[in-house]
Amino acid sequence: MWLHFLVPLILLTTWTVTCHVIDETAGKMADYSGYTLHRFQVDTTSNTMEKLESYDMELDQTTQTARLLIDIWAEPSKQNPHADVLVAPEFLQKFKSLLTTAELSTLKMIEGDIQSQINAERRAMIHNTVRRRRKRALRSWHDFDTNAYHSYDEMVEFMRLLSEQKPDMVEMVKVATSSEGRSIYGVKIHPPGISPPEKPSIIVDAGVHAREWIAPAVGLFMIKKIVSEYGKTGEVTANLQKFDWYIMPQVNPDGYEYSRTNDRLWRKTRSKNVTVNRWCVGADANRNWGYRWGEAGANRTPCSNIYMGSHPYSEPEIKGLKEFFTWQITNPMVYISLHSYGQLLLSPWGYTNERTENYQDQQNAAKEAALAIKNTTGVSYSYGTISEMMYPASGTSIDFMQHRGVPYIYGVELRPTDNPNSFAFNLPPSYIRATGDEMMAALNAIGTHAVKVKRL
Repeated sequence: MWLHFLVPLILLTTWTVTCHVIDETAGKMADYSGYTLHRFQVDTTSNTMEKLESYDMELDQTTQTARLLIDIWAEPSKQNPHADVLVAPEFLQKFKSLLTTAELSTLKMIEGDIQSQINAERRAMIHNTVRRRRKRALRSWHDFDTNAYHSYDEMVEFMRLLSEQKPDMVEMVKVATSSEGRSIYGVKIHPPGISPPEKPSIIVDAGVHAREWIAPAVGLFMIKKIVSEYGKTGEVTANLQKFDWYIMPQVNPDGYEYSRTNDRLWRKTRSKNVTVNRWCVGADANRNWGYRWGEAGANRTPCSNIYMGSHPYSEPEIKGLKEFFTWQITNPMVYISLHSYGQLLLSPWGYTNERTENYQDQQNAAKEAALAIKNTTGVSYSYGTISEMMYPASGTSIDFMQHRGVPYIYGVELRPTDNPNSFAFNLPPSYIRATGDEMMAALNAIGTHAVKVKRL
């Protein structure tokens, strides 16, 4: 979640919530039984959020285990003053004591047992996996079901089939190799024929944070929709004629697979830490970019879920993305990084409150994107810079892209926010299509804006 990397609030490590180290080889799932999700309106005159940060977890140096106490899932913003906080059962009273009287008056529990939500999602995932396996093996990209959450291997197979069966439009590209040795792939989509290297491009990456499953699902949805509707839908056709698309639907495959098999709420990469607290694994992939690394909002604690890494580009996933973006894409015009949740379009800068030189143009494009989303599904997205909407943060991909000179850059927090159900990271797959349609509408609008302003 982009909101989560803005402020050092979430600290998760490789533990279960019963204080036992996970047996990774056995695929034992972390258990969040008894954990409850709460929402309250933050008192802007208080330092409640800072106090909650200091109670994130308990570390046991002797047993090398940790116990989660607080996990902030949604930060307050200028548009949405509420915070969503996951609380351990034994910490509930202490949590309430840290709130002001005004905050307590707005406090409500929105999920009574988060593990039950995880269990329901897992049952549905197993059912869908069995159903897909009963069908014949995937033989055509047309048959790939974008209304489901897939394993990373299934994502790669879809991209492989698409590039083989639509070679005139789709190229499968390798952008990096993960800590655990997985090849990280994406696709380049262009109109049939040869695409000139100087043609402007739209870049989309997703899956930076492992537990945000809706993000890679939307990336896959967009890939299939663009290829399927080119030549049939006016907006898609016009957009692809003006821009080549690079879509990397899952850039943190190690963390994603770990969230599927071991810990549903895992967020970071899976790199091995070789300094202090060596049992703590991974770094926040969106704090590891080199531009302004380690400045505002940086966290140097390896067990932190927003740990910035031991040095810039310490994570091979991010180093690979940086090299690919720098040397393989000649004329990037739009960059989007998909996250969840919050329904926000967040532009640079992240490391400072200062505005970019093209601030107004970026906000105008975001306004058009938000309007396109509203007209498509009726859902409301807010927009602004990270520092306007939230708080400063450094080492992010959008600041890197801004520094490189890409004109239109947004970290997008997808659904949910205004849904009456508190799905949070467990958004049912039935929402993938609508969320994907929203993003296609938004990117078509940003593309149209860029064509007009940049006279492409």
